[in-house]
Amino acid sequence: MSRRGVRGRGANLLLALASLAAVGLALAAGELVMRRRNPRYLERLSLDDLAYLHTYSPVYGWTPRPSFRYTLAGSETTINRRGYRGREYPLARVPGRTRLVMIGDSITFGYGVGDGETFSAVMEALVPRLEVVNLGVQGYGTDQELLKLEREGLAYRPDVVVLNVCLANDLLDNAAARSIYDGVYPKPYFRVQDGKLVEVAGHVALSAPRRLALLLSQRSALFNALLDLTRVDRARYQKGLAGRLEAEPAEPAFAVTFALVRRMDEVTRQHGAAFVALLYPSLRDFIRPSRRAGRFREAPELRGVRVVDLRPRFEARGLTADTFSRYSLDGNLHFTAEGHRLAARVILEVLAEEGLLSAATPPAAGPPPPSPRVSSGPPSRPSTSPPPSPPPR
Repeated sequence: MSRRGVRGRGANLLLALASLAAVGLALAAGELVMRRRNPRYLERLSLDDLAYLHTYSPVYGWTPRPSFRYTLAGSETTINRRGYRGREYPLARVPGRTRLVMIGDSITFGYGVGDGETFSAVMEALVPRLEVVNLGVQGYGTDQELLKLEREGLAYRPDVVVLNVCLANDLLDNAAARSIYDGVYPKPYFRVQDGKLVEVAGHVALSAPRRLALLLSQRSALFNALLDLTRVDRARYQKGLAGRLEAEPAEPAFAVTFALVRRMDEVTRQHGAAFVALLYPSLRDFIRPSRRAGRFREAPELRGVRVVDLRPRFEARGLTADTFSRYSLDGNLHFTAEGHRLAARVILEVLAEEGLLSAATPPAAGPPPPSPRVSSGPPSRPSTSPPPSPPPR
């Protein structure tokens, strides 16, 4: 090769390195500008993003970051070493205690309220002999909740498993192969084929570009600013999501959801514990009740499964369309601290009526207990009532 050729290649290499250095300096400068312009910019965006609050899981798609604490809307949120909300429970049982495992999404998790204000924590305060393990995770569908129950929840040898079903969005979650909220995390999902529940996507792979996007979303204010610009009109995005939640789900979404609930009931009873699914209404259900709760009550797939529609019970305790803002954090799905206190008393009422608060020792092996029929309608007078509510926190 001639000297001129060698010099030409060297010049091109230097030019490429200089270009990379210039791009790197520009990105670094942009990052510094964004952080100085608004020191809390990264935190503000990240707290609304599954990517910051969670970590990738090949089983569930995402899971809460273990040993993580943050403040949202002035409320302290603690994730323990095992990766769930609140204090950590040993797998071993304590004699004389009744143990409940709560399965659900952000309503169960307690989005926007403090550790001691979730309905799981309030239930423990109302009935001291209760242990309530809160395995709720933000953004989860019933499919992920089934896997959470099988892989983690049943290891706690509960007396009762409570599935909290959000009628507004769980059916939509169960029909998606990716988070409907940020689109970043993939998730496992199931289908009903030939009358059987089949896991279509089990091990959830995360591509290298998405891994990089998650890393940057957790650490870069500039990346989050650019990402926010791609959403153009956040209000329009939220309105579009709300419209999807309002629309009646397609028939396959109902079929797979009913099959998932049936599977949860079966595996719970196989482990000697009782199962109950609680249906949580949205604001729309108080204004114009949807057919979703009725579909659950009438589904032949759920015959023999305890399913309780909570809307009549909430209404009997004063939660209506007119008072909804008092109990709702965001005007629709998530409870305020007062809403969690109300939900805790309603859940205890249901459990007492079903005779599920009497167990005080670990469940023994043996044939599963029979399940009563699906129930609905206004509450009857409970045989035992929970103690008075503690003063507001």
